[in-house]
Amino acid sequence: MKIRIGFFVLITFLSTVLYAQVTRVCFNEVLINNKTNFIDEYGQRSAWFELFNASYGIVDIGGCYLSNDRNNPTMYMIPKGDVLTKIQQRQHVLFYADGTPHKGNFYVNFTLDTASVNVLYFFNADGKSLIDSVVVPILPADLSYARTIDGEENWEIMRRVTPSTNNLTLDRNEKVEKFAKNDPYGIGMTLSAISVVFSVLVLLSLFFYWFAIVFRKVTAKPKKTGILRSPVRADEIPGEVIAAISAALYELDNDVHDIEHTIITIERTRRTYSPWSSKIYGLRRLPQ
Repeated sequence: MKIRIGFFVLITFLSTVLYAQVTRVCFNEVLINNKTNFIDEYGQRSAWFELFNASYGIVDIGGCYLSNDRNNPTMYMIPKGDVLTKIQQRQHVLFYADGTPHKGNFYVNFTLDTASVNVLYFFNADGKSLIDSVVVPILPADLSYARTIDGEENWEIMRRVTPSTNNLTLDRNEKVEKFAKNDPYGIGMTLSAISVVFSVLVLLSLFFYWFAIVFRKVTAKPKKTGILRSPVRADEIPGEVIAAISAALYELDNDVHDIEHTIITIERTRRTYSPWSSKIYGLRRLPQ
């Protein structure tokens, strides 16, 4: 019995946690009159609205309902089992209100009226609990009605629409604007650029100057240092050395080995006797 009660409490707790996560999903931006703005996957321009997961956990909105009629809360059920219906933490999901649900899970079966005020509703999976709603005023073409900061309370009409991304984007550089205000003619910018270029040229010239000095020192040949020796006496040189030196000087003076003949002449030699017949001269004569 205690195990059943504990299991029931656990299931209730998990359901409560899951419900609490789904309740952090809210409408974040709506565009009604789309003339020259965002194009869907089929190349069409239609009304669209954006849901935002304001929690820091993954939320699966599969099974929840979207509607533009308070009396019909289950007008469009978000299909279950689609991985794209699991909204990551602090991320967005976009739905197209063109009345063509056969195009995909993110194309709802109702449309929005460009000439009147529209109200959107987001219901929980029970089809009764309202999670969030938004009243969208009549908007000019290509302008959206969005929260100033994602998930916050304040809404405003935005000239720069931001489907599937943050509503607050930083498109200004305060430093650049301040610099342009203090230097409207660009004189300071010009002087700064010239000083930077001049400094770089000076540094490069110094670098190549010192590099040339180091290169000359590294590649310079060492100086020959002469060693003074006492002259050698003639009687201290062996005779064999003197003879070899004399022969070498003689051959060098007569160019004995400078020019060699490269033609070989082969001539046939004829012997009038056989080498074997010459042996008879070595025999002793018989006595007569």
